[in-house]
Amino acid sequence: MPPSDLLLFQPNTDFQLFGKQHLAVIAIILVLAIGLSLFAKQKMTEAQQIRLARIMAVTMAVAVVTWVLFRMWEGLFDYKTDLPFDVCNIVALALPWLMWTPSHRVHEVLYFWIIAGTTQAILTPHLFEGFPHYTFIKYWLVHGGLVVFAVYVTVVFGLRPSWKSLWRSFLLLQLYVVALFCINLLLGSNYAYLMRKPPTASAFDYLGDYPWYLLASEGVAIVFFILALLPFLLGSRNRVL
Repeated sequence: MPPSDLLLFQPNTDFQLFGKQHLAVIAIILVLAIGLSLFAKQKMTEAQQIRLARIMAVTMAVAVVTWVLFRMWEGLFDYKTDLPFDVCNIVALALPWLMWTPSHRVHEVLYFWIIAGTTQAILTPHLFEGFPHYTFIKYWLVHGGLVVFAVYVTVVFGLRPSWKSLWRSFLLLQLYVVALFCINLLLGSNYAYLMRKPPTASAFDYLGDYPWYLLASEGVAIVFFILALLPFLLGSRNRVL
């Protein structure tokens, strides 16, 4: 059966920024992030909690790989756009290896990458296809799944980031950006939008032209990192008081 005959592969442009599908997905992410974390914390054994974390990690990694294979099957794969080099895809692919057993050392880095970085991708997604296209499903399995995973392991396993982990995470992010910039130069690609802005509306539109929006993004990243840390700072202060 040709892929175009399957509903998953039928092209559409049904997705709209803050349209019904977008708002529904955001609501699902919030419900899962809070509800799943509280349920696991209260009702599951430690072995079950770890098993669920592994299932989530593997699901996201499989979604990334499957999407690439689907693009190849359709004959649409383009190495300039479809390799999993964006930070969310990289994290999703690495999760089964890095977090098979939840680790504070790994979590304190990934927490900021996920909460600070994925939030923008959720609020202003570079996405055209609506449900049930496979790109829509993969996009939200990965981006929404990462947020649910980050909240889950933070709440369930008591993994808490700190100021030191914030700066460690930010430093590693700079190394990733430099490496990806070199890859973009080599491939003529635009992964992580390091060479130009995305074609859809995004937060980059408020940060100036190239290359200034890259420099401004550094400051924005720090602000979002701090906001991601803020609940833990307030929690520590309340415990002291």
